Amino acid sequence: MKSIKLILRMISCLAVLLGVSAALAEEVPVPRAFDTLCSPARGERSAPVYSQPKTSSDKLMTLSEGETLTVVGDTGKYYLVEAEEQRGYVLHEKVKLSAAPGTGEIGEAIDENAALVDAVPFRKETHLELAGSIHAPDKLDTVYLYLWDERTYEVESTSLLALDKPTDTISPAKLKKALNLTKWKGGRKTLTIQGSADGKRMVLFRSPVYIFGENSEPKNVTAQCGLPDNLRDTKLSTVARGSVTVDIPPAAQAVLLTIEWNVRPDSFTAELFDAAGQLLSSQEHTHVFYNDWISLTPDTCRAVITPAGQDVSLSTVRVYADDYPRHAVQTWQESPDKLDLLLVSTHQDDELLFLGGTLADYAARGAKVNVLYTAEGERMRMREALDGLWTAGLRGYPIVLGLPDEMSMSETQAASRWEKYEPQKLLVRAFRQYKPEVIVTQDFNGEYGHGQHKATVSMTAAGVALAADPNYDPESVQLYGTWQVKKLYIHCYKENVVVMDWNRPLDETGVITPLFLTKEAYDKHRTQQAYFSIQKSDKEYDNSRFGLYFTAVGPDEQKNDFLEHIDWQ
Repeated sequence: MKSIKLILRMISCLAVLLGVSAALAEEVPVPRAFDTLCSPARGERSAPVYSQPKTSSDKLMTLSEGETLTVVGDTGKYYLVEAEEQRGYVLHEKVKLSAAPGTGEIGEAIDENAALVDAVPFRKETHLELAGSIHAPDKLDTVYLYLWDERTYEVESTSLLALDKPTDTISPAKLKKALNLTKWKGGRKTLTIQGSADGKRMVLFRSPVYIFGENSEPKNVTAQCGLPDNLRDTKLSTVARGSVTVDIPPAAQAVLLTIEWNVRPDSFTAELFDAAGQLLSSQEHTHVFYNDWISLTPDTCRAVITPAGQDVSLSTVRVYADDYPRHAVQTWQESPDKLDLLLVSTHQDDELLFLGGTLADYAARGAKVNVLYTAEGERMRMREALDGLWTAGLRGYPIVLGLPDEMSMSETQAASRWEKYEPQKLLVRAFRQYKPEVIVTQDFNGEYGHGQHKATVSMTAAGVALAADPNYDPESVQLYGTWQVKKLYIHCYKENVVVMDWNRPLDETGVITPLFLTKEAYDKHRTQQAYFSIQKSDKEYDNSRFGLYFTAVGPDEQKNDFLEHIDWQ
């Protein structure tokens, strides 16, 4: 068990090092084309299919519950369907529409001049819009729109648009109503537009779409498994204490079980059993993450999770088959012992708000990067932080000093309240243990004046020198040795200024940028949305501007790369 989990974690780390493009490439590919299907509507046991678009015509067949037919056109009141090798008509109100990957022959007639005005819409926007018309080689009678969700591997939305008269040009105005965002969940999507010309279908348009908002649940097989009902939702308030048993039927073909702790134990044991009740493996997990995971062998039919301690609780369990969306399911690794770049952040979200695209940029480029939080907020803040960090591209579990999170506008007051925890020593020990080449941290002025921000920056600046001093904290010197950080950058520092480009595309779509990933990550911080937002360039807390406060490798020349003069590849 231990070796299997280690191998999986190494594979996951490797995927990150290959960058955003490779991470996206490992997912199930989006089908090239789709079929629109219809089945009896809710409350309807069946739907009659007629030979002509009127109820008085001959009935060809009855579409029964659980069956589907392919929709190939629309008359405005009836859908034209393929029924038993002939065409038939079924009333709109008698059926519901869905979609599946296309199975028949379908050509491509993609207009390369057509594009979305913005492939990264926010929830406040009402519609997606095309920048120009879509031109087809034949006169179309029906247009189909499909939104493929990259977390569920399913079409989230199917729209069918009957045209008043055949046309070879689809204008943005004709599609606007069908591209309403209000009925879609947030997340990464692919929009596909198809057309039908007298039954001949063709792909007209495809584009990635990224919508900020609540995401769909990642594809999983939890519903097929037996487990306590209070672990099926995602609420932190519904918990199970003590040992938890998860029964997994062979049909689920499960490979992964994830667990989210409300109160995290110091350790837990995972026991896996086969169908005969024989113990397959027993593994003690001594490094416990709030969001943890267990790899499952093909013959696993039962998993028993037993935490150590009396006051711990588990809040959510999910079980996944091999086709689960890797980018959407958190399988955290332990932090690398040797980091290229460390972001020192006071609170859970400061690393996004004030350090900008640093995490997303360097994680996508393959640097060994991590985030260190000096303070630890309430449990919901930690959930939001993990969701955000994973979205931004981090795969090594964040480092948390665990100092209390309290509002203060005075650095002296903040430092005084932290004093009993010996925060300077904790920070230096982290520098020595994880050995970052470069550190990036917040503003000496605490951005908007937060005392704990100021205290974090002061401790970081002092800690760079102390980490290299063999006389400071001999105990951690014995454990980890001393460490010389090569460079320290401070947000908004006015000397040796560097300006980072967070709008540089990270993949071939030209859409995914460090700023995009940072915004997507901050969207997970729901409790903070009313108070803060990602700052744009040239604003008060411009998260692209930093100053080189300390260097052991000489001054920057390009002044746009934190790892300049660092041999990190």
